Amino acid sequence: MALIKNSMISYSVMAEKSLLTCRYLAIVVAIAAPISTAVTSVACIAMLVTWLISGQVWQGLKVSASQPAGKMLLVFFAWLMISSLYADTVWADKVTTLLSWKKLLYTFLLLGLFYQIEWKRRFVYFYLTAMSFAAVIAVCFWSLDIQVRGALPGIIMTNHTSQSIAFVLAVLCCVFIVKEALSLQIKALAIGLIVLFFVNIFFVSASRSGYLALPVATFFLIVNLYGYKKLPHTLVVMAIALVLVALTSSTLQQRIKVAFEENKNSQTSETLTSIGVRDIFRQNTIELIKQKPLLGYGTSSFKTVYSTYAATKYQDWRGESVSDPHNQYLFVWLENGLVGLLLFLAYIYSAIRQGVTQKSYGVIGASVLIVFVTTSLFNSHFKTFPEGHLLAFFVGCLLSRQPINKAGASIV
Repeated sequence: MALIKNSMISYSVMAEKSLLTCRYLAIVVAIAAPISTAVTSVACIAMLVTWLISGQVWQGLKVSASQPAGKMLLVFFAWLMISSLYADTVWADKVTTLLSWKKLLYTFLLLGLFYQIEWKRRFVYFYLTAMSFAAVIAVCFWSLDIQVRGALPGIIMTNHTSQSIAFVLAVLCCVFIVKEALSLQIKALAIGLIVLFFVNIFFVSASRSGYLALPVATFFLIVNLYGYKKLPHTLVVMAIALVLVALTSSTLQQRIKVAFEENKNSQTSETLTSIGVRDIFRQNTIELIKQKPLLGYGTSSFKTVYSTYAATKYQDWRGESVSDPHNQYLFVWLENGLVGLLLFLAYIYSAIRQGVTQKSYGVIGASVLIVFVTTSLFNSHFKTFPEGHLLAFFVGCLLSRQPINKAGASIV
């Protein structure tokens, strides 16, 4: 009996340590996602292993499934699997496409792990500390014209979009900290970090996604933190800041100028351009959607359907095979139909609502989702590796809420 009792105690200690490790690994993934694909992949595997060892799998999944965002994730993922059954593709392609959505499953898992305020606080502060060091290094490299891995000076992460988005999320964390009842020194530090990240986003990075996402998400966050009474002040401050940036950042000016030129010449350009190709993708994808609007062509069908259609329509770069239209909503609509798109939007709505109603760290998670809702008009960031993991872990960790027992009390 003593041996059994000691074994149970030993397993309990090991399970508790495994759960602790699992949560810290989730924070590591969020930090590593925009920086290293290898570290992110290894940390994800280690997180899943420690989660399984923790003995909290079933309990955590029940907590996840009890939340609005968790329920809609299950429904959407179920439709992705159903939709794969009528796709005219091989099973290997179906499995590959389903796995590209696995970031949503990480979100579901984390909804059952990070419901304690202390863990949300650790997540935000660890992430913010890491991004602060990265931002300082990026500015130094930019100032000294140092290139890393052949990228532009100052780009030290996977690419300029991943770096810009990572710093946008850091700005949201700082804005939240300024609102918190903390010491003046911490608030002053947070404001200083906002300036540092601001310089990185608008002067160092050439990512138009960051230019667009930062004002939209920051506006959303401030309105939910301060209410509509501060709306006039918010609009004035943001307008002044954006005008100053537009007048002083040669990087931003150049990127916007190029965007207008590429969009204007999308139909006549002899070479593929970033904006031009998106315009062609949009037109062709909408034409294909009109043929099967309700159910779509099935999960994993985009590359086959689009490439065949484009090849018969064009004889130049416009007819090349592609696997994504660089628009998350059009991608979902073509593959999974209007049914899939509505379920996808329902998940987004339920997650944002779950975040803003918490009036705590959840509002950061909702604002992060706004970032990706915005950038996904021109990308498929819910599925791309760096951005998809950032989104999944921020939303899962910060939107998680305490489970409620039958009597209506929170369970910690």
